Amino acid sequence: MMKRILALVCLLVFCMPVTNLEIHAAQKSRTYKIIAAESNLWVYVAKGGLLSALAHNHNIGVRSFSGTVTVPESGASGGALMLEIDAASLNVADKGINEKDRAEITKSMHGEVLQSDKFAKIIFKSVSVGEVKSSGGDNYSFTVQGDLTLHGVTKRIGVAVAATITAQQLKATGKYTLKQSLFGITPYSKAGGAVKVKDDVIVNFSVVAKA
Repeated sequence: MMKRILALVCLLVFCMPVTNLEIHAAQKSRTYKIIAAESNLWVYVAKGGLLSALAHNHNIGVRSFSGTVTVPESGASGGALMLEIDAASLNVADKGINEKDRAEITKSMHGEVLQSDKFAKIIFKSVSVGEVKSSGGDNYSFTVQGDLTLHGVTKRIGVAVAATITAQQLKATGKYTLKQSLFGITPYSKAGGAVKVKDDVIVNFSVVAKA
């Protein structure tokens, strides 16, 4: 009987602190909601092909997206990010382009390149956050590893992020070079490929999320 009592005491002594720490950590985490109206997502698309001098580089804006960011109170390590984009909301954001060309590029982008009707959502879901480095105050830098689902294909990617994190708000900026062909996408082209865009595009983001 004494041995059973001692075993029970040991179990309580060694297990309760771990449980308390887990509960404490959960209480300390904070979830922020991405505010699309105060955030910017855009894709820089560079021209290519034999007649690239006649083409234009393009900035493709994203109008509709949502998501959440969860971080521990002590910083970003161990946090989580979920971002969902409406593929149909991508639009040609260039100001110096005529409406005919804008309409042609938009139609091709959604119909032939992204196939937005078939693949309506672009989703990024983090799986881990790398070492968090502090640059003073509430400023941090780290790399987020996550799964990007685009055009029906999911790939693991790593995105470098610079963030300012306070109790009320999170601001994150960064960019990522994405190769379209890895996601089964055929880059936009016309005139038999004489005018086309490069396979690599640069995804830029400046995100504001609030608790």
